[in-house]
Amino acid sequence: MGLGDALLVWLAIGFIVVFGGGTYAALHLGSWMAGIAAPPAHPIDLIAGLAKGRVPWPTEATVVVCVLAGVVLALTIVVLVAWRKGVSKRARVDKAARYLGRGKSLAAFSEKGAKATAERLGVTDTPGIVVGKVVSTGQKFIQSWEDLSLDIWGPRTGKSTSRVMPAILDAPGAVVSTSNKRDVVDGTRGVRENTAPVWVFDPQKIAQEEPNWWWNPLSYVTDEEKAYKLTQHFSVGSRVPGSKPDAYFDPKAEDILSSYFLAAALGDLPITQVYIWVTEQVNREPINILKQHDYELQYKGLESTLELADKQRDGIFGTAEKMIQCLKSRNTLRWVAPTGGATVATDARRQFNPHAFAASQETIYILSKEGAGSAAPLTTALTVAIAEAMEERAERSGGRLPKPALFALDELANVVRWAALPDQFSHYGSKGLIVMGILQSWSQGVELWGEANMRKIWSAANVKVYGGGVAEEGFLRALSDLIGDYSYINVSTSSGKSGSSRSRQESKERIFDVSNLAELDRGRAVVLASGAPATLVRTMPWYTGPHKETVEASIKKYSPRPEEPVVPMPAAPAANPWVTK
Repeated sequence: MGLGDALLVWLAIGFIVVFGGGTYAALHLGSWMAGIAAPPAHPIDLIAGLAKGRVPWPTEATVVVCVLAGVVLALTIVVLVAWRKGVSKRARVDKAARYLGRGKSLAAFSEKGAKATAERLGVTDTPGIVVGKVVSTGQKFIQSWEDLSLDIWGPRTGKSTSRVMPAILDAPGAVVSTSNKRDVVDGTRGVRENTAPVWVFDPQKIAQEEPNWWWNPLSYVTDEEKAYKLTQHFSVGSRVPGSKPDAYFDPKAEDILSSYFLAAALGDLPITQVYIWVTEQVNREPINILKQHDYELQYKGLESTLELADKQRDGIFGTAEKMIQCLKSRNTLRWVAPTGGATVATDARRQFNPHAFAASQETIYILSKEGAGSAAPLTTALTVAIAEAMEERAERSGGRLPKPALFALDELANVVRWAALPDQFSHYGSKGLIVMGILQSWSQGVELWGEANMRKIWSAANVKVYGGGVAEEGFLRALSDLIGDYSYINVSTSSGKSGSSRSRQESKERIFDVSNLAELDRGRAVVLASGAPATLVRTMPWYTGPHKETVEASIKKYSPRPEEPVVPMPAAPAANPWVTK
């Protein structure tokens, strides 16, 4: 029996039940209302009596039939409307969900599994970060507080509303959020400040925040190794994406910058002094400071550079000046250097301390944007300084932070050009540093880290989320391969002189091909998690969750209000030169 024949059978059975049952009920109820003898109870006797005229059909029974028909019609309309709404909510890709992860295969990422992990880690606030609801079952897919993730979402696909903001709102400990827009700040700031103070680092005036506090990048420089790390942030952050460093001038420039950063830190000088030394070239103050503090190799290295031929020296210092170009911005300097003629020791503003932040439940929003005047070297340095302070605290706390700290790194390749992240990524989860790295494409990661390191960080991520909006065929093809195939039985019938025969053959077909992934519906995401099959989830933006009202209040409080329209005053009538007073 085919599917169509079976459907006809069930429709016939339904019609008999509704028509026969309705007639039976209407006649009995109508006879009772009319005050006449009850009709036969047996359906066959009832039908025979009606056919031969022995059983009367009162007017009241007709009324009951009309009422029942109206009820059935109303119920049918309700069911159809609900069905159509359900269909409209289904995405084109939802039909593939039955071949993907569901039920017990996602036990570790279920609410129960994530809660067990949270309890083991001593977290009682929330079980983890909700990635979405599994399309096929409706169960929540939760990233636990020891899972690190790497997300790839194209532009305008809802990553801020569906991934970044919900994660920040549910974070039990300190939060570091990076972005090139103010929407995440406006939406979550009002919620997070109810728990602990909030910091906004805004050197490019993205959120129009005033610098009532500052961070001294040289406070990070405690030895020559930290000085070199700080230099690397300036070197990578200032480099045009896709460009390659010069084999001679870049290392030499990094070497003198590293020594200058160290000298300025040892002398309690502001970071602006480094820019002055670079432009002056021949200033011996940094050499004298390094000599006083017994950094022999550093000051001798500076002396040898100053003794080079003019063209060589100019090339090295010119490269170094390009690396610290962002220090020329007055807006940027208000956030990282003393203001109003104050010194590092006398600036009256609050100074941000990464070590104090690491021991708190505070939140810091680090904002920057790509292009000319980008503060990426400084935003990267600040992010790394916080991460290293948290690592030190984790080691002092027995190897893990008492409460997980969230690093929601949106626009990772633009705002925070963290070159060393692939090497450190794998062990952050065990220390309680939960990193959510978010890129707009695979190519962004390759530009920053190179192909090998991009593959390294992709493999190290416990949870990988693709939110659509990407048109890179190579990446989508690799993702399609990772999602895999589904199997089905193909039945074929053949007939001949000896009769007919049927054969069954197992076939396979790709669950998602490249075009499906490129056109992934908004509101859907594919999740690849360690030890679980690929899963299709329905994303859960903040406005569908428990924080909806508090987020709306935060947006109302902090979002910029449109300026009041200026109503021009009516002009005074011009004097008539022909009228005498």
